[in-house]
Amino acid sequence: MSTILAPGARLRSQAKLVFFVVFGLVTVSVTYMKNARILDPSSDTAQHFAPVKWYLVAHAFFGATAMLLGVFQFSNRLRARYLKLHRALGYVYVVSVFISAPLAIPVASRIDSLSLAAASGVQSFGWMVTTAVALYCIRHGNIAQHRRWMVRSYPFAMVFTVARIIIPIPAILRMGFTGIEMVVWTTIAMAAFLPNIVLEWRAIVTRPRVKAVAAD
Repeated sequence: MSTILAPGARLRSQAKLVFFVVFGLVTVSVTYMKNARILDPSSDTAQHFAPVKWYLVAHAFFGATAMLLGVFQFSNRLRARYLKLHRALGYVYVVSVFISAPLAIPVASRIDSLSLAAASGVQSFGWMVTTAVALYCIRHGNIAQHRRWMVRSYPFAMVFTVARIIIPIPAILRMGFTGIEMVVWTTIAMAAFLPNIVLEWRAIVTRPRVKAVAAD
């Protein structure tokens, strides 16, 4: 049975598709530019990650899986037409998050500064908590809150891409390692509170109706 969408819903669906396609292309681009020579043992990138390469392989694989499957979880058509597939992909997303997120901590603690290791811990904690709440909600039949917490979960994965878009900006790049730390912490903070603004935007901008009070 085909799913009929209202004009407004169809427009939002198309905008969502365009956003995720563009975001996916940007993610692939920044990943390639950052790690193009990671398989070359003599490259600086390979040597930098050598102490944690096996942690990194698992972290990257399950992180990429979560980022990809998370996109499909936001598809209204997939959810409406193939609910069992939607659920199956959702559980794979949850498992991928709970494998990838903790592995970011030993990776960062061995090759980065204490500040970036702490940032990885905060990002991992936020990603796992929001995902766990989303899972709890759907297991207890609270579909509305499940969707809202999935919206809160995915931005923690998006930090990977957004931070790598901002860091090459010349003004940031000239700041060196300090600039990198600033960008990472800022994007994590944005991932924590911006989804709440998006979710509550209508309630924020809607003016409450004032009831007329009759004079005595």
